[in-house]
Amino acid sequence: MIWDKINCCETCQVYWTCETKWYRGEKGEENICCPICNYFKVCLDKLKKEKDLKAR
Repeated sequence: MIWDKINCCETCQVYWTCETKWYRGEKGEENICCPICNYFKVCLDKLKKEKDLKAR
């Protein structure tokens, strides 16, 4: 499955202490939301709905 890219945001319950975000920052990788966030599925569903509306 190909994940749509959503930037990690302050809504994430571990935004300020996230080891994944820190690791990606140290490696210069993109700061994208991941399944560690409790809101990941909610945000991903919202993004998919927005894309569906634009496709119409």
